[in-house]
Amino acid sequence: YKHDLSKDTRLETVRDWFLIASYTGLRFSDFSRLTRSNIQQDSIEILTQKTLTPVIIPLHTYVKAILEKYDYNLPKVISNQKFNKYIKEACKAAKIEEDVLVNETKGVLRSSKTEKKSALVSAHTARRSFATNAFLAGVPPIQIMKITGHKTEKAFMTYIKISESENAKKLQLHPFFNRMIAK
Repeated sequence: YKHDLSKDTRLETVRDWFLIASYTGLRFSDFSRLTRSNIQQDSIEILTQKTLTPVIIPLHTYVKAILEKYDYNLPKVISNQKFNKYIKEACKAAKIEEDVLVNETKGVLRSSKTEKKSALVSAHTARRSFATNAFLAGVPPIQIMKITGHKTEKAFMTYIKISESENAKKLQLHPFFNRMIAK
């Protein structure tokens, strides 16, 4: 959000769209159709294209700032393919370049390889990030599912990508691990 991409409006626009998707959980097919008419005071209201489910999403402060930046007339979205290409470039420009271990399974064969995080980012990453970040922030899964449109918790949980250390941090905040010992 804070990285200055103003010298390349193509990357700045893609970054802004990616952030909108990251804070709304919308699929490319939905966020690319957003217009001023979808904005209702402090929320986004849209009928999702894939499932024909109406969703109402509270406006995150970053989304509100991006909408104000464009005076609520969002720039045209490019194709999904170009979006995915440009968001990788934007991540590189923002120095999101740490190595990530990628595990693959093909049939019974498992392999691992290391890739740069920027090479793995796509429009769908924003949707998964929304689900994971909202979950880590303590938003109840059922409320996140109302936005993402997942019908079962099992399907939804495949979107949640947290490491063991993130899981431990989240658990440490749970009352179960913070009960006072009676004297």
